Amino acid sequence: MKVEYHYLNKFGAVKGFKKSNPNREKKTLLVLDSSVCLDIVNIVSKRNINKESKRKAFELIKYSQKKSTPPFEILALLELSLDKSTYQLDTDKFFDFFNKLKFAFQFPIERLRKNDFDYFSNFIPSEKKDTKGNLTPVIEQIMVHYSALLKIREIASKGLSKQKSQKNILEFLDWMNSELNLILGLEYQLAIQIFGGNTGFNSMIKVNSTKEKALKALWGTAWDLMHARVSRNSTQLSAMVNEDINSIFITNDKRLYELIAPQIEFASEFDRSKISITAGEENYPPHFDYAFMEKLNSMILEISEKRVSTKVSYPHEDYIKELIGDMEKNLS
Repeated sequence: MKVEYHYLNKFGAVKGFKKSNPNREKKTLLVLDSSVCLDIVNIVSKRNINKESKRKAFELIKYSQKKSTPPFEILALLELSLDKSTYQLDTDKFFDFFNKLKFAFQFPIERLRKNDFDYFSNFIPSEKKDTKGNLTPVIEQIMVHYSALLKIREIASKGLSKQKSQKNILEFLDWMNSELNLILGLEYQLAIQIFGGNTGFNSMIKVNSTKEKALKALWGTAWDLMHARVSRNSTQLSAMVNEDINSIFITNDKRLYELIAPQIEFASEFDRSKISITAGEENYPPHFDYAFMEKLNSMILEISEKRVSTKVSYPHEDYIKELIGDMEKNLS
């Protein structure tokens, strides 16, 4: 069975994407995660990558060229180029990857497949631009999402038994509400799965791993969740590109794909037929039952009602850095 990229839109997981036609009423952007970008950059750099990765990348590029759906890779490139300890951007790396992706999506796909190209003679790279002033909003967001994942990992390190499951999720919800002063939906969904005993999601926070591996995984997962969040928020992404657009998030991460529900077949921005949504009690993680999930939903509703008139704002950078520093130091 062929392994494919996973496609997500604002409704959830998209199936049958390659057979779909984009909505012509407005542009559709293909939001690439870092692993997809690296597949394509490696092809342009003529590095050895496996046949399946090449096939997936070529099919994506072919779709983009045929359907006039350009890529949006900026967030992935920031992930790959931003120093986690200093939050400084490696501009050489950023623009090297940016130009190679631009080349891949513009160059004739059949010649690209046959390796019939010379990047340095077939393409004039874009000049480097000053990006320092544009990074602040992204850095603010990624630090908040990273801090939430550190908190999930901190709680998980104390035990993930069924006896602790309800206490764990309630502790995380209280921390978001009182310490972070934000309720982060995707991190909350991930916490429900992990604390609820769905062990398949433990890899996203590297439970029972070394500190070094855990911190690297948490940083990557923070970016993945931010990619998914931004790509599914058409208003936010439209503001970033100064154009009213639709978007599809494309990832190699099966767990991220499974986390974001419900699942959609031929989502409404594409073919308006065959829409199927999965929901219901059978999707609860094993440690949580209907009664407890109803309790959680009521708590979230109550919190939301209290916050409805409050403007959403990210915590001060110094406060988040202090939170992150303390949790990184104590992570086990």
